[in-house]
Amino acid sequence: MSEMVNCPICGTEFDLKKLDDCPYCDWTYVGYENDLEPNEKEYFNTMTVKEAKENFKKGKNIWGESLPKKL
Repeated sequence: MSEMVNCPICGTEFDLKKLDDCPYCDWTYVGYENDLEPNEKEYFNTMTVKEAKENFKKGKNIWGESLPKKL
């Protein structure tokens, strides 16, 4: 049974039962992103939600690489 979630960084919908990383921006979904302080880093990701969203606005994934074009 699948569990569809939306990435809290880029909004991409993906099946959490198959992946825990967003297939678009590479954010590791933890499910409690809204409970984190803006500059709080948690264990599974290399940056804060705020930093990841800033990267996304610049067209970059969490590793600083250019995002692919969405179809």
